[in-house]
Amino acid sequence: MKYLMLLVAAFVLAACSGQSYDTELAKESRWKALGIKDGENGRLVRTKDELNQLTPLKEDAYELYQLGYREGIEDYCLPYKTYKQGKKGAQYTGQCLNTSHERLAIEGWEAGYKEYVADQDNQWLNRD
Repeated sequence: MKYLMLLVAAFVLAACSGQSYDTELAKESRWKALGIKDGENGRLVRTKDELNQLTPLKEDAYELYQLGYREGIEDYCLPYKTYKQGKKGAQYTGQCLNTSHERLAIEGWEAGYKEYVADQDNQWLNRD
């Protein structure tokens, strides 16, 4: 019971610990940084409407966001990184389409995901 209370307290503190990176970067008009962060996290590119919900867009905000996103997604789609994502069980949802390493990125994710599935099967078969 003591551990359960500590776990609940940790979740409450985490929930109250401030805004997420997207809201903070948008309020500071750091659109390129937001795009980089979204790309590096493998998030699908946001629309103008989605960004406008964070804070009203100024003149070149969407272009800066897209520039940053392209930089971040190229980093996310490096084949060794997509392999790691697949190995963790992360679903591939088309993030790497039209990137410079698209084919290798998808192959990396597939190889990692196959290992993830094999590990899950192994754990299930070896349960007590």
